[in-house]
Amino acid sequence: MKVPLRALWARLTGLSITSMLVGIVLLAALPAMTAIIWTGFDARSRAEAEAAYQLSIVSHSLAVAQRTITGQAINLLHSLAAADPVRSRDMPAASVLFASILRERSELSNLFVTDASGRVMASGLPSFMGVDLSDRKYFRDVVEANAASVGDFILGRTTGKPVMVFAVPLHGADGSLAGVLGLSYFLDGYENLLEGLEMPRHARVTLLDHSGRRMVAYPASPGYPLGQPAYPPAWARMRDSAVDEGVFVGPRPTGEAALFSFIRLRLTPDRPPYLTIVITSALSEAYANANALLYRGLALAGLATVLALAIARLAGQAAIGRGLATLGAAAARLAGGDLAARVESSLGALELQQLGRNFNAMADTIETRERQLAEAAKALGKVRNQLNNILESMPSAIIGLDAAGRVTHINAQAVALFGLTRENVVGSDAARSVPFLAEHMPTMEAALRERRSMVLEGMPLRQDGDTHLMNMLFYPLVANGVEGVVIRVDDVTERERLRELMIQTEKMMSVGGLAAGMAHEINNPLGSILQAAQVVEMQLDPAVPANQAAAAQAGVTVEAVRAYLEARKVLKFIAGIREAGVRAAGIVSSMLEFSRQSDSRRAPVDARIMANKSLALAESDYDLKKKYDFRHITVIRNYPDSPVEVVCAATEIEQVLLNLLKNAAHALAVVADPTRKPTITVGIRAQPEAVVITVADNGPGMDEAVRARIFEPFYTTKPPGEGTGLGLSVSYFIIVNNHGGTIRMDSALGQGAVCTITLPRRENA
Repeated sequence: MKVPLRALWARLTGLSITSMLVGIVLLAALPAMTAIIWTGFDARSRAEAEAAYQLSIVSHSLAVAQRTITGQAINLLHSLAAADPVRSRDMPAASVLFASILRERSELSNLFVTDASGRVMASGLPSFMGVDLSDRKYFRDVVEANAASVGDFILGRTTGKPVMVFAVPLHGADGSLAGVLGLSYFLDGYENLLEGLEMPRHARVTLLDHSGRRMVAYPASPGYPLGQPAYPPAWARMRDSAVDEGVFVGPRPTGEAALFSFIRLRLTPDRPPYLTIVITSALSEAYANANALLYRGLALAGLATVLALAIARLAGQAAIGRGLATLGAAAARLAGGDLAARVESSLGALELQQLGRNFNAMADTIETRERQLAEAAKALGKVRNQLNNILESMPSAIIGLDAAGRVTHINAQAVALFGLTRENVVGSDAARSVPFLAEHMPTMEAALRERRSMVLEGMPLRQDGDTHLMNMLFYPLVANGVEGVVIRVDDVTERERLRELMIQTEKMMSVGGLAAGMAHEINNPLGSILQAAQVVEMQLDPAVPANQAAAAQAGVTVEAVRAYLEARKVLKFIAGIREAGVRAAGIVSSMLEFSRQSDSRRAPVDARIMANKSLALAESDYDLKKKYDFRHITVIRNYPDSPVEVVCAATEIEQVLLNLLKNAAHALAVVADPTRKPTITVGIRAQPEAVVITVADNGPGMDEAVRARIFEPFYTTKPPGEGTGLGLSVSYFIIVNNHGGTIRMDSALGQGAVCTITLPRRENA
């Protein structure tokens, strides 16, 4: 089982000092032990090489002997082919010659001649005459190659013994193949050769024919029968080898590992091998000497190691054990928090004394550093609290994101603005946990990618049924290897509304200057018109004696003149002139409101009383009652139970509220939906520094284009003749200019309208 280096080191460092010293000595002795072991393995390697070399020598010796046998056999065949009986094709004489040679050479099994078809025509053994040899490998090879050949493993047809056959071609006068001259050689003669050959006692010799069948197996054994294929794994390795000789380790048929040395023999380099000589030896026998050398080296190394460890253990305990124990106890006290832990200088060995001094110096340093760290931690905590207080106190919503878009920080303003909880947001994906940021994540990525801050202005956020406008600043963080973005979100809704009010104020001031000049110029002729109309009406009044006298002097009566004027509708026209003049005078009076500050006296007033008076006036107003019957409108009063005092000019505020109520009633009159009950809601609520008054209706509402211009002078949505477009403009100036408050209109088509007035509670607010 493999042990990781780190785990091994952990085990070593967990030992006692004595064991560690033993280990150090072991490490010190390791080079010597390594050298001894390496020498043993080197000796074993040389012994293995020597064993392989000895087998190779034997295989080469057998190869030389076999090449000699093959050469002698082929030379003998060539000599016989030149003999007269064979050359003249005197087969009886050739048989006699062959028989005489067999009697002289007992290692030969037979000599024979076949015709071109493979039938034996002459033989040293009479029983071999007429035998068909066309199926023999040596015959086929001679016919195919027209050259000498060697046969495979066969048992002699007459002797029944294993033989090796050599053959050469016989040619006719025209050079064509006339027959084959062959010689068979007893293979059992190899045993005599091998017994006289010097080779390792544990070696086994095997001769294989071209197909891998055993021709010779020495020493003889039932496990290696002749004529049977060699062990397939070993034969495949020798057969498929790229070279004709080699040495390798492989299995024997018994399963034991063995050392193999082989040589393949060929008649010519371009022809297939006809014989493979194999010398094998069991590894346990071939490497016996090598293993003995190795085991002796390992035994010596082990003995030396044991002695070194014993000496190291005894010396370590005597020399440094006590001092190290003292140091260990002091270190344990220091680790336990005793910063005053120190050791004596007399610890034994010089190195231990120096170690003791170093330990004491380290303890002093640790004590000083711990004190400094405590002070630094205290200061850091103070700075962290200050920074956190700054972030938490900022009016802006602050959200910190890392490069992956996860929330790293969120301040209290952001929690309140988006209705979040820190536990659910910090560490989560910003686009999922803060939905408002989802559509702005590309801007965050761009700021981080381009390393510059980016600003988005006027981003809408729906909150509590209202639309708030947000300005967003994306500031990239790329310092100290930490990447991220800080997002600052500011609610600029009120600022934008103030900006609209400022624009509206500028418009009003411009129109106010124009209105002042126009009003003075119009008032003079308008007064003459009204006065003339009034004089005409008075001079047509029958109750005035002067009128009666003037009519009598003219020979008519005042009644007759009035009857004529009424018949011709002149009196109606005169009344219309007067009414139009009065109306024009009202317009001029309203225009004059633009050009001067109110000088109305201000006093503390209950806002509820002002609202109730305005409602009473609205319900009794002639035009309002004629056009918009308040009896058909539900009025809801959302007032506090206690008085809500505000310092103001009560008549002006009542005028503003009355104007708003008229506009609301007019809007409700045009609603054609019978299922919607017309409702006007007047609300009052007190704030610490201001009073807020709202007038809301459930009428048709207005689109944004109309809402943006609602306070402009002369702008009206009423039909011609029903409004001057100055009512809300005057109301605007009363609230903003005269009282320093604010007024705004919120509306959407089909959702009614809400006008919100904010008045400072004190005059100097």
